[in-house]
Amino acid sequence: MDVDSQAGQSEAIQLLADLVAINSVNPYFPGGDRGEADVAAFVSDYCTRLGLDVRQQAVLPGRSNVIAELRVAGATRTLLLDSHMDTVSLDLMGPDGLRPRIRDGVLTGRGSCDTKASLAAMLTALAALTRDPSGLRANVLLLASVDEEYLMRGAEAFARSGTKVDAAIVGEPTSLDVVIATKGFVRWKMHTVGRSAHSSTPARGDNAIYQMAELLQQLRREIEPRLAARAHPLVGAATWSVGRIYGGASVNIVPELCTVEIDRRLLPGETSAGALAEIDELVDKIRQSLPGLTVRRDEPFGDVSGLDTPASADIVRALELGCGRVRGESKLVGVPYGTNASKFADAGITCVVFGPGDVGQAHTADEFVSIDQVVSAARIYEAAVRAF
Repeated sequence: MDVDSQAGQSEAIQLLADLVAINSVNPYFPGGDRGEADVAAFVSDYCTRLGLDVRQQAVLPGRSNVIAELRVAGATRTLLLDSHMDTVSLDLMGPDGLRPRIRDGVLTGRGSCDTKASLAAMLTALAALTRDPSGLRANVLLLASVDEEYLMRGAEAFARSGTKVDAAIVGEPTSLDVVIATKGFVRWKMHTVGRSAHSSTPARGDNAIYQMAELLQQLRREIEPRLAARAHPLVGAATWSVGRIYGGASVNIVPELCTVEIDRRLLPGETSAGALAEIDELVDKIRQSLPGLTVRRDEPFGDVSGLDTPASADIVRALELGCGRVRGESKLVGVPYGTNASKFADAGITCVVFGPGDVGQAHTADEFVSIDQVVSAARIYEAAVRAF
C-alpha cells in the first residue's frame, strides 16, 4: 500500500502498511506456514539500509529474531526496543487482513494494532536516531522477536543469550500509556481417568467427563474466592480460566479420558510453582470427598512471570519525559495480560511496556490502530531514547 498521497502521513505509516501486507501468522495458528520469515527479511533489509549492525538469532527452525544495533561512542549503557513480528491467524479477517487500508484516521489489517504499529514506530525512531545521533548517551538495540503470540520463545532466547542490556521498552498496544505492571500466566493440562464401556451399559464404565465436571465444579468453589481476595493495585485480582476441554472416542463409548487446559493469571510476585502447588493441594482435598476420582496434572506448557517495575526506574522516567514532550501528559498503569517484558525482567532487565493502539482491537475481525497514535509513538520512542 502506498500512502505517499495521503495528506499528513509519515514514514511510520508507510512502514506499518508495508509490514501489515506481509503474512507473519505464528505457526501455532492456521495459515502460519512461513511464520515471521518474510517480516524478518523486511526488517533486516530496512535496518541494513540505515547502516546499522544487523544479525539474526536463530530461535526455531526457519524462525529467527532480528537484532539491529546503533552503537554510540562512549556509551556505557544499552537500551533495548522490542516488538514482536508474529500475529494471530487471518481466520477472522480473511485475505483482507493482508490488505492495509486507511479510513477515518485508522489503519486496518491483521497485526496493525498487535503489534506491527509498535514495530513501525520503533523503526521510524531508529531511523531518526541514526540520522541524528547527537546527544545520545546509550547504545540502542532493536529486537524484532518471534513467537510472542504463543510461548514468547523469541524473547526468551534473547534473554538467555547473555547480551548486555540495561533497560527495555517492549512494544504492545497500551494506548500510549506507560505500563509498569503486568500479570503473568501459567498454563497446563489436567486429565481425569476413567474406564471405557459400551454406552448401552454405562454402569460398567467410569465416565471421565463426569469426573471432570465434578472436579471443576468443586475447584471453582474453592479457588475463585481465594483468587478474588488477592489483588495488585495496578493489575487487579488473580484469575483462572478453563479454556479447552476434550475427551472421549465416540458417542457410543463411555470416555476413559477427559482433558482440560487451564490458564492461571499470576500477579506480580506470584510464582507458577506456588500457583500449581495450590491447585495440587485443592485437588488432593477434592479427591478425599470423591472416592474413585483419578486426576493427573501435566507440567506447564506456558510459564510467564508478572512484571512490577518501580515508577522511579530510569527507563520509566525517560518514557514519561518523552510522553510529556510529545503528548503533554503521561500515565503509569498496569495491564492484566502478559508480554515479552516478563522474559527480559527475569533476566534482570528493567522493563516498561508502551505502544500505540488499544488492546481491545487486537486479534479482532476488524483490527485497526489510530494513525495519530502510531506517529506519536515514533516521536515518543525517539524522545525516550534520547532522555535515557
